[in-house]
Amino acid sequence: MKIYDEVRVLKDKKEYEKYNIHKGDVGTIWFSEIRYNCFDVLFEDKDGRYITDCSIHIEDLEVVKESDITDQEIMEGLPTPDPHWWCKVENGYILNLLGEKKNKIPYDYNS
Repeated sequence: MKIYDEVRVLKDKKEYEKYNIHKGDVGTIWFSEIRYNCFDVLFEDKDGRYITDCSIHIEDLEVVKESDITDQEIMEGLPTPDPHWWCKVENGYILNLLGEKKNKIPYDYNS
């Protein structure tokens, strides 16, 4: 799971409901500097018009469609090319672009 992946929300939560985001909604990760184990996800209507964006916990997302962007392309697009700050999720681990793991136990994003 990384920037520009299309993702589905897996759970209803009050913190998402205030943005009118519900289980089953599909959006696109648009910001992948992970804070609080969340990705910022952009939601659009069926015509591609912006509806809202919301920080969604990693464990509440599943990938619908992976983007084809590479780590190198992500680095080149950063305002400051610091690989420590931009993250992705692979095999249950939160990794920065250097491959350093944030969590110690796979799929336990708070470990």
